[in-house]
Amino acid sequence: MQDPAARDTRSLAMLAGRAPSVLVVDDQEPNLRLISTVLRQAGHATLLAGSGERALELAAQTPPDLVLLDMMMPGMDGFAVLRALKEAPATAHVPAIFLTAASEREHLIRAFEAGAVDYLTKPFVAEELLARVRNHLELKLVRDHLRRVAHEREELAAIVAHDLKNPLSSIHFSAQLLQRGGEGPPSPEKLVRIIMTSTEDALAFIRRYLERRAEGELLRSFQSEPVDLRAVIERCAGRADVQVQAKLLRLEVEIQTEARALGDADALLQVLDNLISNAIKFSPPDGEIRIVVGRGSPGTVRVAVLDRGPGVSADEQKNLFRRYVRLATQPTGNEPSSGLGLALAKQDIAHMGGELWYESRAGGGSMFAFELPLAAPGT
Repeated sequence: MQDPAARDTRSLAMLAGRAPSVLVVDDQEPNLRLISTVLRQAGHATLLAGSGERALELAAQTPPDLVLLDMMMPGMDGFAVLRALKEAPATAHVPAIFLTAASEREHLIRAFEAGAVDYLTKPFVAEELLARVRNHLELKLVRDHLRRVAHEREELAAIVAHDLKNPLSSIHFSAQLLQRGGEGPPSPEKLVRIIMTSTEDALAFIRRYLERRAEGELLRSFQSEPVDLRAVIERCAGRADVQVQAKLLRLEVEIQTEARALGDADALLQVLDNLISNAIKFSPPDGEIRIVVGRGSPGTVRVAVLDRGPGVSADEQKNLFRRYVRLATQPTGNEPSSGLGLALAKQDIAHMGGELWYESRAGGGSMFAFELPLAAPGT
């Protein structure tokens, strides 16, 4: 007959994605051995500490899912250990069960005030120990899951808002020019094409998001298939044409190799949108932006977006790809900047097996370049 405790532990392991771990803290070696044996036989991973100081070392190295903590120990007692665990971000949410002798029960209110979730009186019954451990592990793992889901939803909201911003900006700029009479470049016909292309891209993004949500995926997934870089770049460049001409810029595309990259076409569209949008924002009027496609390091193709803007100082380069970090240098046309585009671009390229980096250009300006694996010839 299957051991119920082992079955329960397997259920917890499925929830956690691994065997749940319990840190046992007791200054009495026999107690450590006994508790460890009971927990291990039920399928739990254990960390054993004979002192409060050792417990904090182990928790810092490998944060446990639950702590069984002796209340009264020489040196650092259980209350001091629990306070230290609650102050550390990695263990602040780890539940602690106090192990207490019958004579120490007057300290229980103090224990709960310190943040303990439960207590066990020594000597304990193995079944009671396992039941309390299981219940609090389950609560902790469910809370962890809910925190992850909440974080993913926040992440998704930021991505959706940002990735819709570029096509909607193109639609807005084009509609403004048409409203003013559509005189001069771009022509009314081209403005309508930009509006149609940008609308199609925005609708496609919303459709993909709804499909992923229906399948239970919160964050974007990535394909790995041959991508026609020329087609992706031309689509992005065409969509950016209104902003380019509004700032009297020149956008040149130089395809040095017709190699195809392995990646995700939709994600690459967003990456290039972000890099081109960034170059437009920081380019001076009448400046030049270049997009160059060529061979990268062995087995890769490289795409570089170059501008003659103010560049990025050495001090700010270390934070360049961090989320919501805004540079001291402001966009030349006072365009809004979320501080998210470069971080998302770097993240997306990494998901596709590539690398995105920044280099200052000789004579001033910036180069953002990425490399992706080459697709096999003929694919």
